[in-house]
Amino acid sequence: MIEKLFFDNYDGQDCYLYVLHGEGIEVGITDFGAAVQYIRLRTKKGVKDVALGYPNVEERIKSGTYCGATIGRVANRIKGAQFVLNGVKYKVLPNEGENCNHGGKEGFDRKLFKAETEGDILKLSYDSNDGEQGFPGNLAFTVEYELTGRTLEIRYFAVSDKDTLWSPTCHTYFNLNGENSGSINDCVLKINSRKVTRLDKEHIATGEVAFVGGTPFDFTKPKPIGVAISCNDEQLAWSGGFDVNYVLDGAHGASAFNAESGIKLDVYTDLPGLQFYSGNYIKGNGKSGRYVPRCGFCLEPQFIPNAVNIPQFETPLLKAGKPAFHYIRYAFGLII
Repeated sequence: MIEKLFFDNYDGQDCYLYVLHGEGIEVGITDFGAAVQYIRLRTKKGVKDVALGYPNVEERIKSGTYCGATIGRVANRIKGAQFVLNGVKYKVLPNEGENCNHGGKEGFDRKLFKAETEGDILKLSYDSNDGEQGFPGNLAFTVEYELTGRTLEIRYFAVSDKDTLWSPTCHTYFNLNGENSGSINDCVLKINSRKVTRLDKEHIATGEVAFVGGTPFDFTKPKPIGVAISCNDEQLAWSGGFDVNYVLDGAHGASAFNAESGIKLDVYTDLPGLQFYSGNYIKGNGKSGRYVPRCGFCLEPQFIPNAVNIPQFETPLLKAGKPAFHYIRYAFGLII
């Protein structure tokens, strides 16, 4: 049973919260931005909300964090806000210097989705018109949320009438000790990847792929996030912490664990990359207080950033008339 509750009125539009129930877990999703608003998990130490969120739409937008939102059409950055597809050069809207990030100035995170429920499945749909933010094709997009046991599965579907780009992701910030409980430095993280894509000073993938062994980016074995976050590394310095894309070695992308709460998170996906962001610039008035940098982290499965401009990477190409599908699965567990 999915509950529907009033959430906010933004720009004259009523926005609603949809509440999904699982085994000792409750997830709230808003139709504005198809965003995760909270993830409340029942533990022996009480209920922990492990997802950051803002009290209303205005605060979420003002924060500039994309908190919890569905990202589209293309997650992460496109260098120069331009690309060539089928011999045609497209200029999309820049919103981070001269680059396009997370879909442009008015990405999917700022759109009101049409909601419907089918049993325990929440379906949120948005039709993106040809030329919106500069991207080609009329894109019909649907994201489904389903909570089974303690696993939140997110399924993305899209079809376009022209060849276009499509790389969705979920921009939820996690704190496994509870929302607004402090730094994420003690959270133990394992990422199933031996390689990262190197970045330039504008956080744009250069095309170089580097092995993580012997670097602060090596999470092939579990370690606390804070162990390496302040290492003397130019990539960390440019980003103020971790904000890097990993080339995944399989469907099990990552695991995270907080010893104090006993909460574990496993991430699964069919997407080729995983952006690990340590919340270096989180700010704003959150659900239960003021957010500060590194009070939440993101594990965002996606295509390799700027892939359309780098021949050796797989372009997130959506062919005209051919429906496409991707998934992200966040599985929660309790160790104590």
